[in-house]
Amino acid sequence: MRVLALAAASPMHDPVRVSTYVNAFRSSLLGVPFIGLITEPTRVEAEILVVLVATGGTEHIVLDTARLSGARYVLLAYHDSDNSLPAALEVAPALRELCGVGLVHLNSAGSRVGPLVRASEALSKIRGGLVLVVGKPSPWLVYSSGVEGEVESKLGVELRFLELDALYEELQRVGDAEAAEECSELVSRASRVSVGGEELLRACRLSVAMRRLAARLGAIAVSVRCFDLLKDLGVSGCLALSRLLDRGVVAGCEADIPSTATMLILSTLSGRPSWVANVVGVGSSSVELAHCTVATSLTSSYSLVTHFESGLPVSVAGTLEEGVEVTLAKYDPRRNLLRASRGTVRSGRPTHPYRCRTQVVVEVPPGFARSLLEDPLGAHLVVGLGNLLEELEYLAALASLRVELFR
Repeated sequence: MRVLALAAASPMHDPVRVSTYVNAFRSSLLGVPFIGLITEPTRVEAEILVVLVATGGTEHIVLDTARLSGARYVLLAYHDSDNSLPAALEVAPALRELCGVGLVHLNSAGSRVGPLVRASEALSKIRGGLVLVVGKPSPWLVYSSGVEGEVESKLGVELRFLELDALYEELQRVGDAEAAEECSELVSRASRVSVGGEELLRACRLSVAMRRLAARLGAIAVSVRCFDLLKDLGVSGCLALSRLLDRGVVAGCEADIPSTATMLILSTLSGRPSWVANVVGVGSSSVELAHCTVATSLTSSYSLVTHFESGLPVSVAGTLEEGVEVTLAKYDPRRNLLRASRGTVRSGRPTHPYRCRTQVVVEVPPGFARSLLEDPLGAHLVVGLGNLLEELEYLAALASLRVELFR
């Protein structure tokens, strides 16, 4: 998505003062191309416009420019003089009927431009990408399935469904040497390995097969009906998904399409792996999460252990660093809703014997904690590194999603 900046002014106002506002605006743009000052509606080639409302009397100029340009989002910058704010307040609701819109004071414009650009770049990377769904969504995903059309429409991805046999055929082509190399690298970094060598080799062979399948088809994300692997292969898909995440391919569990889409959003924004987990406990201002597929690169240490429910190999029991700022999010295609919250890791060490192997407690705003029980969006929640709330707010607007943010 192309982002351009411009300023709009009425010819009735003092050009010297206007130039002062424009110069301050240009210095806040962080590299966004500035096409100049306009005094009449102008068509520009951009889906996102950052507009300085330099003076009053510019409402029709800004509105018609957005309409002519087919803008998807307009960020209005205003200041304290020359009726800038009244003009911005008048045009904003009119723009809202056409596209997304936001307002920011000129003095703070730089802090908003960066997240807007990052959101637009992330959505551009996501659009047109291939998401592989290997096997049908797991049968217990009674709410989080049947939403393929909504995900494709809003995010612009292609969902391609494969039978598990496609993965099994790839698995047959993986040699022992490749699997052994994968094992060696993993074991060298692990703090503990409590599975046997042959079991680990089988899990690593699956890891290589899954990576090859994703690479051969050019997928940016994969989601697998992983519990069938336990029955068919006697090995879990946890390690394979963890390793895909380590290598920059989004990898979701249980063929859960909404959660995988959420992972794709957070990973693309942060440039780091995200983690999908079960919500296993909710306090007044905390949420407890657990799952077996965390990327090893997200952990300060990890152990290679058995899968929780089945006792089969291999899962990752990772430790996440305490005090790290994170974003918790879930995209609900049924409600066209993206819900997200800031959070801080308070405990990142596995402590509970009857939960999935990687376990984290995250401190969150009380309102978000309540929402998990009073208005749930499904069993899974996605963790991304850093505070991504501003970027998510813009991305939701660009993708025409409703958004709920808990700061």
